[in-house]
Amino acid sequence: MVRLRDPDGIAQALADPSRRAILETLRLGRKSVTELCEVTGLKQPNLSNHLAKMRHQNVVRAERSGRFMYYSLEAPFAEVLLRMHAMATLGFGRKNEGNGTASGEQPSDLNHANAGDLAEQLLSGLLQGDEASCSDLLNYMLSLKFSMTKIYLEVFQPAMHSIGDLYEMGQVDEAHEHVASAIIERLMARVSEIYHPNIQGDNKAIMGCVAGNLHSLGIRMLADSLDAIGWRVTFVGANVPTTSFVELVAVEAPNLVVISIALPEQIAELQSLLADLRELRDKGQRFWTALGGNYNPGQSVPVRADEFIAQDLDEFMSKVSELTAAASGERTI
Repeated sequence: MVRLRDPDGIAQALADPSRRAILETLRLGRKSVTELCEVTGLKQPNLSNHLAKMRHQNVVRAERSGRFMYYSLEAPFAEVLLRMHAMATLGFGRKNEGNGTASGEQPSDLNHANAGDLAEQLLSGLLQGDEASCSDLLNYMLSLKFSMTKIYLEVFQPAMHSIGDLYEMGQVDEAHEHVASAIIERLMARVSEIYHPNIQGDNKAIMGCVAGNLHSLGIRMLADSLDAIGWRVTFVGANVPTTSFVELVAVEAPNLVVISIALPEQIAELQSLLADLRELRDKGQRFWTALGGNYNPGQSVPVRADEFIAQDLDEFMSKVSELTAAASGERTI
């Protein structure tokens, strides 16, 4: 006999902090009662009581393996519920907190955790390839309603910069660097989904890496941040051929083109791409061009009045905000 799900019971599971902690832990994979106690900090009798009720509601399921009982989400149902709850909570915060921002920024008292300590914890998890601990850390930041900008700029970015520094010093090999990047990309996908706006505006951006640049993580953070404030973003990723990049800009007619460069060896490709983009503008297309990445192109490439260089997420978003405000009433961006 199939048990029907009780909407009231499901709502209780989402409303109760202890049950949400259990569900968030189970998003990482099946866990025993002992493991759940360790992660959530709940006492076993209390935990078992919560599990029994959620199992009755088909929110979680139990499977016996030898002497132990393991619990997991009743996928995809519980997973969808958790995502909906996270988005609804953030949406409520945006509507009711007058001093918040479009990207989910909350009042400063909700951002009290030491981001530097969190970045160090994330770095430790990344170096060990421990995706579960990294995901737990993200869950903690989301529970504090960290904004996307705070997560990316103050936690993810410093941790990845440290990975890069260790790689340059020969203390981390390429395989471990790739593992760390892959973990961060998957965490970013979760953040992006939560902060994706319900309504998008008219501003459009095309964003990608110059030909030869295989490092797309930084510009992916910029793309997610623009998306979170309602931009329509076309992210073309790493190593984009110059001809393809220019053809896409000509067809899509964006308000902003963002180019990432990682090494001085890519300057020639950047100069070629900029020349073609400038030709489009000379023919009447109107858009801004932003340059950035691990290498500062300002050392080799003079920029025009309709171009700018941003070396990090904070500088980039500030410049976009400035341009948008200046163009208000005239045209988008």
